[in-house]
Amino acid sequence: MGGWSIPGIVAFAACSVGAGYGAWRFFIAYRITGCRISFAMAALSAVAPVAALTLAGATGEGVGMRAGLPAVGAVALTGFGLSRSRRLTPMTVGLWLPSAVAQWRAGDGGPLTELLERVLGEDGAAHASRTAALVEAITEPLGIAVHETDDILLAALLHGLASGLAGEASCAPAGGRCEDSARMVGRVRSCRPSAEIIAAIPERWDGAGPRGQAAEETPIAARAIAAAEAFDRVSGGGLARARATVREESGRAFDPVVVDELMHLTRALASA
Repeated sequence: MGGWSIPGIVAFAACSVGAGYGAWRFFIAYRITGCRISFAMAALSAVAPVAALTLAGATGEGVGMRAGLPAVGAVALTGFGLSRSRRLTPMTVGLWLPSAVAQWRAGDGGPLTELLERVLGEDGAAHASRTAALVEAITEPLGIAVHETDDILLAALLHGLASGLAGEASCAPAGGRCEDSARMVGRVRSCRPSAEIIAAIPERWDGAGPRGQAAEETPIAARAIAAAEAFDRVSGGGLARARATVREESGRAFDPVVVDELMHLTRALASA
């Protein structure tokens, strides 16, 4: 690589590392949401350093450095700028979901809340948070192990991702796009147990769900989220209406034991 000075080589290497890191992140984002812009950026970021080196070998005498270094730097900076974007929602989810989940597990829920608000809107994110809170309140009475709680709460928070990306109502019924949400969430390694729960949320106690699972064939975590989500969604019309709606579906859509726990949890508020 004639004409390449030591500072030029160092700068080119730094830009190439940045482009390589960007390619990896954009490819992960593509795997999670299938966003084609993410795939295009992954390919461009991966090819840019190779193209610059090829140019350097073909031209020599520093021409490669003068042409290649700015090109690789521009790709790296463009990738960084897009990775910080909050305008391209599918790409944003793919880029930031893994780190937001990791921070949530570490006790910092801010990034995940921000991401949910971006995808679901403030009302949808609030609905997901209330659903998770209801589920958390009944996990112990339902005999759910403490070490499983985080996976269940993440499932309650993330089950609406696909609906949000599809532009559907922020408080659409949980079963709408749970398979798509489960597919996305399951591509984040630490979320695979949550993805299995999300996929089972549309099942019904009477077996009339999409997979035909009845009663205790569906995991208790999914049964709890299904009832809690419906309860919170209907509660906009009043607590009494929410209690009546969920109680009416006890033994049909919802696990009677889960419904009993929700009734017990909200009884004091209903009589206030």
